[in-house]
Amino acid sequence: MKPHLQRLIDLLLKNNFKGALEHYADSSEPEKLVQLAFIFQQGNNKLSNFETYQEIATKFIKSDGLPKGLIAQVKTSDTLSFFTPALQLENNFSKTDHRQRNALHYLLAGNQTDKSNTPPPFNYLRSMMLFERNEVLCEALGQRDEKNLTPVETYLFAHPNLNDLLAHELSALFALIEIESKQQVVIDVNYESVIQAVKKYCNEQDLLISRDLQRVVLVASYYKKSLDQIVNDVH
Repeated sequence: MKPHLQRLIDLLLKNNFKGALEHYADSSEPEKLVQLAFIFQQGNNKLSNFETYQEIATKFIKSDGLPKGLIAQVKTSDTLSFFTPALQLENNFSKTDHRQRNALHYLLAGNQTDKSNTPPPFNYLRSMMLFERNEVLCEALGQRDEKNLTPVETYLFAHPNLNDLLAHELSALFALIEIESKQQVVIDVNYESVIQAVKKYCNEQDLLISRDLQRVVLVASYYKKSLDQIVNDVH
């Protein structure tokens, strides 16, 4: 075990949270990421520990800022849930990394190496935006990365799981698209890249590209094109 992580563990075991905070602040960014990953794991290993470790991670990030390297780690419902209080601080949902991506870009992109990975938590995001009036989260939904992709476009372009979304998740995704559309006009600059990505995933997964494929329906809805046009353009 690396010394910086062992030091953090020793301080936490002694309930020396002030010392742990000072140790974290004195660490390099790679060391901070390792420490935050450890805290996340501890919080998720046992439900009774969740709030305690979530509070520790939130205080660390509040005191020293959001490490850019953490943005790309928010890829699952579990990581989003754990780090939500920290991401709600200081406009952190809108903070971007070297790829100009925010946490929503990575969350909606998912893990490109796992074709069966869980779809993004669209309903959870919609609830946060609509019921908690989270303006920063809404702003993050409209941000574009270095490829000019919004988080929703990143889902359409990059998420490899083409299985149908559950009804409430699909409804939530349409709500997110509507929230984005109120902030900016949808542009076609990434349309060709998106449909080619859908074609690639369909070929890899032996799926028929048709009007019935939900991802085709979503692309048509997002870019305001007919289903026939999407299918023809893909082919």
